[in-house]
Amino acid sequence: MEELKDLNSLKDIVNIRFDLFPNKVAFIEKDSNSKDFNEIKYKEVKNKINGLGTYLLKNLNLKGEKIAVIGENSSRWYISYMAIVCGVGIVVPLDKELPENEILSLLERSDAKAIIYSSRKKDLIQNIKKDLPKDMIYIDMNKRESDKESYSLDRIAEIGLDEINNGNEEYINAKIDREAFSVLLFTSGTSDKSKGVMLSHKNLCSNIYSCSCVVPTFGDYTCFSVLPLHHTYEFTLDYLFMTAAGGTIGICQGLKYFAKDINIIKPDFVLAVPALIERVNKVIEKGIKETGKEATIKAIKKVANGFSKFGIDFRRKIFSSIHEKFGGNLKYLFCGAAPLDAELITKMEGYGFKFLQGYGLTETSPLVSGTTLTLHAPGTVGKAVEGVEIRIDLSKNENENSNIGEVMVKGDNVMLGYYNDEEATKKALKNGWFYTGDLGYFDLRGNLVITGREKNVIVTSNGKNIFPEELENLLNKLPLISESMVYGKKKSKSSKDVIIAARITLDKEELEYRFKDDMPSDEKIYDIISNEIKKVNRMLSTYKAIKELEIKKDDFIKTTTMKIKRKEEIENTDTSSIITADMISKKKAKNKKEKRKVVNVEAKKNLEDEEK
Repeated sequence: MEELKDLNSLKDIVNIRFDLFPNKVAFIEKDSNSKDFNEIKYKEVKNKINGLGTYLLKNLNLKGEKIAVIGENSSRWYISYMAIVCGVGIVVPLDKELPENEILSLLERSDAKAIIYSSRKKDLIQNIKKDLPKDMIYIDMNKRESDKESYSLDRIAEIGLDEINNGNEEYINAKIDREAFSVLLFTSGTSDKSKGVMLSHKNLCSNIYSCSCVVPTFGDYTCFSVLPLHHTYEFTLDYLFMTAAGGTIGICQGLKYFAKDINIIKPDFVLAVPALIERVNKVIEKGIKETGKEATIKAIKKVANGFSKFGIDFRRKIFSSIHEKFGGNLKYLFCGAAPLDAELITKMEGYGFKFLQGYGLTETSPLVSGTTLTLHAPGTVGKAVEGVEIRIDLSKNENENSNIGEVMVKGDNVMLGYYNDEEATKKALKNGWFYTGDLGYFDLRGNLVITGREKNVIVTSNGKNIFPEELENLLNKLPLISESMVYGKKKSKSSKDVIIAARITLDKEELEYRFKDDMPSDEKIYDIISNEIKKVNRMLSTYKAIKELEIKKDDFIKTTTMKIKRKEEIENTDTSSIITADMISKKKAKNKKEKRKVVNVEAKKNLEDEEK
């Protein structure tokens, strides 16, 4: 879509692009006041954005101020964001899953003067009010009327629209500095304290155009919004790109409603993370197992895959029953946020789904590289998107024979810097290049392959580098394992040597399917998984072998994009929720002792009986 190259700012989306398709459906969502899904047209969205922006600017005097937005995915979330950045001030999207103390901390760190929130967050806001400035302005996305506690978003947007109709065009005509700091996004912080990323209209508009070069026809499609909106992956590539292109966004009510909502909305594509793709795949495989026709389906897939290489693709038709579970129209799956196993992509494509794999970061607005509709390269994240350069920094690589190094990015999509953190900014931005902290290399075709996060690399005592993500991909293929986290564990508190440890969670559905009513003990399950890991170790170099297994009873500590918070997981997990080899050994020893005790008691009783 070449016309998106001319976007000067996000304001052009509202004032120019929306006018091209005023009666098209922008959003399909279930309103909190309705039992049904409602359709909202572009002209309605434009009126609300301009009305809200006018009120924030004229009546609440928020010109140039920072305004936080928090809540579940909704058209009102989008309207709030756009109203702020298109002529009022700086928007601060917040993660709705964060606890009260962290929300409070981010509001303080961002110097926010107002907060727009969904009614579901009303109690949280009420609890932290006492610690916020007395003049903080509160706007509720869902309430019908304003009161002394907070403003009603709908009501003030209506008032603002009335003022526009009466000739107030201050907001509509507001000039946008496309290179100015306009968005403050806090990173998810999987290993360190979250940083505040400063983005501009230029950053985001360049990424919208890059995305349109990857999928130029997607303005005619409906996407399914599942991932949290505060995350730039979902907001830029779904909401900003689709509304600029004139597409439709169907909003899922939450992960637990995924299966139900996708069948109502019937989308053409979904933006996902690996954990979600793995979940979808397990649903499919479970259904296939229940038919008892695994061998037949495997043979059909093989034949169909062969035909598809010659341009004859009837996989969607053959596996229509699988597609019906996801609404029947789902053609494309976009996957980002973390590497996705190439074997899983191939498996899913065998059922007629098409994959687009991408790579990006909050600091790059986010898209850096991606596969395309014509460039298909499972196991890679494709080539740099339009307007972006990628290099590999090998300066810190001590292995002369390795082509793995830190990924560097340059382009209009790269952030302005970190908010109030000059030291971190200088470390990340050098001579126009952003140092991502991710490690990778280019394959023979020039596709980027991400091997892992620099901070996650495990260095052995003999200087070998181990990428935990590589081992996790192998472990996650084991049927009984739901998720895994590989890390370097010190042999002792005083030792510098580390062993490779794998902490895993169990796939409860697979356990129930395999063992039904005869569920094995913890010791038995531990032995089964240990034996499976020994098989994995045989495929690995000796120094990569997993030496210790930990089975976690509850879920991993995660970000809202389902990435494991490694540092927090290692430091803060309750050890009583983890089954270890030591625990199993002690349990076995105790059982043996109790058995001996029983045997001794029985022997003594038998002896007494004989004497009688």
